[in-house]
Amino acid sequence: MPNWDALRTHFPALEGRVDLNTAGGGPMCREAADAAHAYFDELFRQGDTRWNATLERVEATRAQTARLLNVSPREIAFLGNASYGLNLVADLFAGDGEVVALSDEFPSVTLPWLQRKRSVRFLDSPEELDGALTPATGVLALSFVQYKTGYRANLAKVSELCRSKGVKLVVDATQGFGVFPIDLTRTPVDALVFSAYKWANAGYGVAPLYVRHALLEEHGLPSAGWRSANQPYDLQATTLDLTTDARGLELGHPPFAGVLALGGALGLIESIGIDEIESRVQNLVDVLHQGLDARGVAIDSPRERELRSAITMVRVPDPAATAATLAEKDILVSARGDGLRVSLHYYNTEDEIEQFLEAVQAS
Repeated sequence: MPNWDALRTHFPALEGRVDLNTAGGGPMCREAADAAHAYFDELFRQGDTRWNATLERVEATRAQTARLLNVSPREIAFLGNASYGLNLVADLFAGDGEVVALSDEFPSVTLPWLQRKRSVRFLDSPEELDGALTPATGVLALSFVQYKTGYRANLAKVSELCRSKGVKLVVDATQGFGVFPIDLTRTPVDALVFSAYKWANAGYGVAPLYVRHALLEEHGLPSAGWRSANQPYDLQATTLDLTTDARGLELGHPPFAGVLALGGALGLIESIGIDEIESRVQNLVDVLHQGLDARGVAIDSPRERELRSAITMVRVPDPAATAATLAEKDILVSARGDGLRVSLHYYNTEDEIEQFLEAVQAS
């Protein structure tokens, strides 16, 4: 079993505070920071003489990311943020019928389609998904974990539903990657993106995008830059010969520092084991829910393990004021809608949960 106390030391930002706000932005792990520092130090001391070596490290991180998603490295692109990735996907799937999404989705999941004047049909609840896909539906755009409620989609069930209806499935996994296993060979989706600054603990600056290779072969790249070419170093400006690998979506150089930081963070995740992380987080959520129940505090998130995530919405009378009061005590949560969003990761402890519960009860 992992030594969870020892793993906390990989996150210096946790010292002196109770950070229950990974859903807003997780602390950077030492492995990610070390990798980014090493890149900048190398660039500072040696200039741009290490381009090829840096690209090799990028490809190693591409392989790591692919391994954790159980896909081919050629299906992974590294972008600056998830919103850009979702816009690329909206261009890639242009004209593919109506889009179905949840009305409470994170805006980055829905705005790219609306901005392109696509017909978007909004559902009020995830429970409506089963009967929502019609012959007119081309795309289902969905977060793996809903940021407002903590509802976790059953990707296997949603994937099967989409395949049976001939609907493309686009997933934002930002609030789930790094906590829950995602196997895209067993549970196929058409495109998936995640921001690495939350549960992956890699800091800002990179968002991996997976696109199923057959779709890039069918549709081609929606945008192009010099590294989108089959042979980018030929620097051919007068003919179009584009790769069908996802790295072509990077257009130019990848976000080196973010990618290398991600490599360090993924190395830590792999060393712990994603199944161990899921089990740890689920046990901590049990502790939180039991403590809230014992104090008569309402929970506005799923209770079933198969539907819940690391996010719990806690109903309080004045969420913004309560969050501010907790912040004065160095207890970090987010005010969202009618409650507090409490998000746990493996580095949190039962003692921290108790501190939060006592503070909420006193507020």
